[in-house]
Amino acid sequence: MQSANSVAHPTSCCHSLPTTALHALIQTRDQLRLLAQLTEPQGECGPDVVYLSAQALAHCFDRLADDLDRIAETISRSEP
Repeated sequence: MQSANSVAHPTSCCHSLPTTALHALIQTRDQLRLLAQLTEPQGECGPDVVYLSAQALAHCFDRLADDLDRIAETISRSEP
């Protein structure tokens, strides 16, 4: 997994997000990092063994999709 601080930022353009959308985006990023950690191989059962139930994983993906929907709605409401 890559370092959490190695994010490239473009310098040629700037976008402004409403605070609520920015917080939701940050939360979504953090949830994706958590999912990455939870799905990393743990133990000696092999690289394809995930210690997370399918229901829990589905819940995480649904939550991420809902968060991204709210971000998109917030952005579309704030555009002229």
